[in-house]
Amino acid sequence: MEIGHLNFQDLSVKPQVRRPERTEASGFANKLEQVQAQRAVATSHIPAAPPPDVVVEIHRAAARADELHRANRELHFEKDSSSGRIVVQVRDLAGNVLRTIPPSKALDVMSGAGL
Repeated sequence: MEIGHLNFQDLSVKPQVRRPERTEASGFANKLEQVQAQRAVATSHIPAAPPPDVVVEIHRAAARADELHRANRELHFEKDSSSGRIVVQVRDLAGNVLRTIPPSKALDVMSGAGL
């Protein structure tokens, strides 16, 4: 690994530290300020808590997952490595596949529209 002129691959050799010139230091400081400003903008749009409608939907999905669990069912999601598509399986709680459904149907199942 090399950082600037410090080489940590051979620790028996004393690294030589190069002092940055003023222009490099000020350029680095400007770049650091830009990155910090970008982070502040990026994180300023993240709410402290999810919006109320999202909380309602999370609770609704959790209730539906509990309902499926009581019916000895669960949804299993995985990505098919050959096609890159999402495969959704309805399984019993022992892991036996009962059926495979399209991802759009999984949304219906989780919303309570049926199985």
